[in-house]
Amino acid sequence: MTGHRERLNEFLMSIAAGREWRPAKGAMDLDSLALLQVVTYLEQNYGIRLAEQDVEPDDLRSIDGILSLIERSTNA
Repeated sequence: MTGHRERLNEFLMSIAAGREWRPAKGAMDLDSLALLQVVTYLEQNYGIRLAEQDVEPDDLRSIDGILSLIERSTNA
């Protein structure tokens, strides 16, 4: 998952402009547009269909949460 973490971190940093980023906690304050960008990124890069998953917005607000979602979705 290290490679996933690095790529995901790069992506999140690219959409983080103007948003509150708390790297120590690995969390980001995402608005609805940014959440849609994260969903699109996951669907395009990991083949995850989030509409078919039980996903909470908090799952998409941190690197660890997103990595956990990727793992659950790709191992299902």
